[in-house]
Amino acid sequence: MVSRSTTYDYEQSSEGGRERHEIIPWTRLTDATPTIGDPAEVTGLPIGSQMTGTVINPGVAVTDPYAIINIAKGAVYRHNVRNVITYAGGPVEAAWRVINIGDTVYYDPEQDTLNGVKLSLAPLRTDGTTPNTIFGTVVLMQDEDSADYPKGTAVTPGTTHVCAIDQD
Repeated sequence: MVSRSTTYDYEQSSEGGRERHEIIPWTRLTDATPTIGDPAEVTGLPIGSQMTGTVINPGVAVTDPYAIINIAKGAVYRHNVRNVITYAGGPVEAAWRVINIGDTVYYDPEQDTLNGVKLSLAPLRTDGTTPNTIFGTVVLMQDEDSADYPKGTAVTPGTTHVCAIDQD
């Protein structure tokens, strides 16, 4: 399981218009156990175009089973991203590539099950046909420069990297 300590309480988009908090019942989340600072996806149709955002307040299971999620487009949060791009017929990673500035990042429920990470570079789920929802785009963190990219390699089997993601 990936430690959430690297992403918790990080947000670099505090300028106006970057906060849009929505209250979402846990039962409507792809991962019904929200964690503060984690990416979230709201279940809905059509698959692949669900609302996404970052958990601001996860609520409490017994007394308040609602999460507050910042769904603002353009909000930038630090998240763990897996460099997988395709799967081999089931929950087995098949191909990887480097993560670079400007790459599209997807909410990937398969990765949550496999590695405790909710974002990847894979546009399709393990069945090869169901789309993953676009979560955002890789951007520079405040403490990075272009020398910090690319992250990972195309030949090293699945690696997880901390990246700043500009929410879509």
